[in-house]
Amino acid sequence: MKTNDPELSAILSKLSPVILPPADYPPSIIVRDTPREELVERIRANAEEVGIDLTEEHWEVIHFLLDFYVNCCEIRDPGYLDYHAYWKQVDCCDDSVNAQDCPYGTLNVKKATSAYRVYRVLLKAFKHKGGKKHLYRLFPHGPLFTIHLLAQLPRLRHDIDPHSGTAY
Repeated sequence: MKTNDPELSAILSKLSPVILPPADYPPSIIVRDTPREELVERIRANAEEVGIDLTEEHWEVIHFLLDFYVNCCEIRDPGYLDYHAYWKQVDCCDDSVNAQDCPYGTLNVKKATSAYRVYRVLLKAFKHKGGKKHLYRLFPHGPLFTIHLLAQLPRLRHDIDPHSGTAY
């Protein structure tokens, strides 16, 4: 990934982002199947390696995103055949997760791998704290991009829009 930001270049030289698409599984399946302690330790170690000091406010956003993936984006695992067959077979949300249970709604697999859709959920969830301003104060390179990078989750589609300089 090319960037003109020297700070981001330094971070990316230490941590390589996982490229999506194609991804074997959406982030929601990876987060669901990985023990939370392992994800937290991975995030903590990677943040330390690149010099990001994670405060309680950072962890609040991180845990919200991980919980959202587990509770509101859970999908059935159809078994991976190939890229096209995988996305064709993936159903919407698990029947056990009801849209009324999640105050931010549920996302189907296509929306759950789109940075913009997940970002909109973060904005709604942290609106009371300042929304976009709050999230970018905590994560200057974009909340989703940074959290996915630290957790070594697959990148979301369009997590960085080079034309407008936006990172989600």
